Amino acid sequence: MERNKKYAEAEAEEVKILLKEVGIMKQLIKEATHPLSLLRELISNSGAKEVGAEVIKVKYTVDEEGHIFEVWDNGRGMDYTGDSKKPGRLDKFLGFGLTALVGAKNDEFSWKGLGSKLAYQSKRIEIDTWPGRGKAYRVDVNEPWSSIERDLIPKPQIFKYDPDTARAPGTSIKVFGYPPYGEEAPFTFERIENYLLRRTFFGFTRGRENTPRFSLSIFGQSKTLEFGFPELKYKESDEGTVFVDEVEQVTKPGTNKTLKVTMKGFYTWDEKKYGLGVNQLNTGLILSVKGIPYLELDMEEYGSRSLSTANPGFKKCCLIVECDDIQEELSISRSGLVFSELSNMFKEGVSKIFERIEKSPEYLEFRRIPVERTTIIAAEDLDRKKQDLESQTQNWVVYQRSDSEEPIILSREPKNEYDVLCIAWKMEVLEALPFTKFRTLAHAGKGPDLIVHFQEDEQSNPDRYASIEVENKFTNFKLHGHKYSQYPRVLCWEIGKTPKIRINKTDKKYKHTSEKEDVQIHIYSIRLMDGIKVVQKSEFEKHGIGRL
Repeated sequence: MERNKKYAEAEAEEVKILLKEVGIMKQLIKEATHPLSLLRELISNSGAKEVGAEVIKVKYTVDEEGHIFEVWDNGRGMDYTGDSKKPGRLDKFLGFGLTALVGAKNDEFSWKGLGSKLAYQSKRIEIDTWPGRGKAYRVDVNEPWSSIERDLIPKPQIFKYDPDTARAPGTSIKVFGYPPYGEEAPFTFERIENYLLRRTFFGFTRGRENTPRFSLSIFGQSKTLEFGFPELKYKESDEGTVFVDEVEQVTKPGTNKTLKVTMKGFYTWDEKKYGLGVNQLNTGLILSVKGIPYLELDMEEYGSRSLSTANPGFKKCCLIVECDDIQEELSISRSGLVFSELSNMFKEGVSKIFERIEKSPEYLEFRRIPVERTTIIAAEDLDRKKQDLESQTQNWVVYQRSDSEEPIILSREPKNEYDVLCIAWKMEVLEALPFTKFRTLAHAGKGPDLIVHFQEDEQSNPDRYASIEVENKFTNFKLHGHKYSQYPRVLCWEIGKTPKIRINKTDKKYKHTSEKEDVQIHIYSIRLMDGIKVVQKSEFEKHGIGRL
C-alpha cells in the first residue's frame, strides 16, 4: 500500500513515442504480394472520378535498368504547392509518410498513398504532369529504393516549366527498375493483360458512367482493352451454368451498424467454355471493393460447403463478392483483410449467401447434371457402337477350323484389350488356341489380366497359375507401365507398329520374342493364328458366313 501511495504522489511525465517513419514505410512497401501491384495502384489513381481521364495507357518494356512501367492519362493533371498544410495532388503523391498525406482519401480509390510508395521500390521514377493551367512539372527521383534501404527518405527533384501550347492536361508516371532486385524474366503480354482485366480498375465489377478508353502496349505490341471484368459479361444461362445475383445485409446485434454484401458471377460444369483457369485470375471467390477486384478469398473459409470442393469446385466458379463497407479493413498492401469486427460481419454475410445458394433448387438441380450427362453420353456411345456394328464396312474376326467347316464369328476386330479377351475366351471354348493347355482360372483385374494353367506345346513344361497379360497391340505393353519380369507372356491381337524394343520371329508364325531387362518375353499374336480371318460384313456371303 505504501509503495502505491508513492506512485500516486509522483509527478507524471509525458513520453514521446519513437517513430522511425522510413522503417515503417519500408515494411509497408514490402507487404505487396504481387509484382504487378504497382500497376494496380497507378491505374487506380488515373481512373478516379476526380481525375476525369478519358484515356488511360499502360506501357511495359525492359532494358538494362530492368522492368519499366508507365501509366499515362489525359485527366486533370497534378498541381504542386510545396505547402504541407495545403498540398496539391503532386505533393500528396510524393508524400512519403502516412501522416503527411493530408486529404489523401479525397480521391475515389486513394489508399494511404500506396501508389507512390510502391513506385519508390525502384531504381528511378519520372513524373511529367500538367494540371491545365500555370506551370507543368517534371519530377525525377533517383535511386529511391536504395535510399530507403539505407533508412533515408528519397529526395525528389522537381522542375517547373512552361508547357507547349498544344499540350493537353494529363500525367505520365514512369517507373524504372521495379522491383530493383532479382532477375525475374520479362512479363508476358498475357500475364499483364490478365492482371489488368481481373485485378485493377480495368476490370471494374459494376456499371460506371463515362468509362475511360484503355490501351496496353508491351514491347511495342499494342491492344485496346474493353472496360469491365470479362466474365461478368456472360449473361445467358444454359443447363451447365448457374448465374448468381445475391445481396445480404448484415446488422450488428443491438446497434444500427450494417454492412451490405453483394455476390454475382456464376458456377459451371463447363469451365473451358468460359475460359476459367487459376492462371487467368478468374476462379474462386474474388473480393471487389468500390468496383475494383483486389484479391481471391478462400471459399471454404467464407462458408462454402460444396461449391468450393467438388460440386463443382472453386476452379469452376467465378464469383465476385462486393462490399464497399470494408474499404478500411483492407491491409495496407490491399492483399488481404485485417481481423476486425467489420471483417467478421463481412464473413457472416458471405457465409449466409453461400448457405442460401447451396440450398437452392437451382443448385440441387445443377448437382445432378453430371449424372444426367454421363447417362446421355453412354446412350449416345451405345448408339454409335450399334451403328458401327451394323455397318457394311465393319471388320469381323472369324474362325474357320477347316475349309469343310462353316466359319464362326468371334467378335468385331479388336479396338481394346477387352475385345481381345472376348476372342481369346471364345477360342478357348472352341479349343482353337494353338496351345497344348490353356485354361482360364481368373480375370485378375489388377495385376496380370489372366491367371491360367498353361502349356505352350508338348515339349514345354506345364505352368500352373501362370500370369498372362492381354493387350490389343503389344506396343501398348510398355505404355501401360508393365514390368517385364512380372509379365513374361503377352497375348495380343497384333504386334503393332514400330515398338521401341526389338521383336524376334520364331518358327511359329503367331509367336515372337523380345529381350528386355534380362527377361525373355513371349508374345502370342491371335491375328496370326491358324483359322483366324478378318472379314468385312459386306463380304460375309462370299466367305460363307450367315447373318449376324
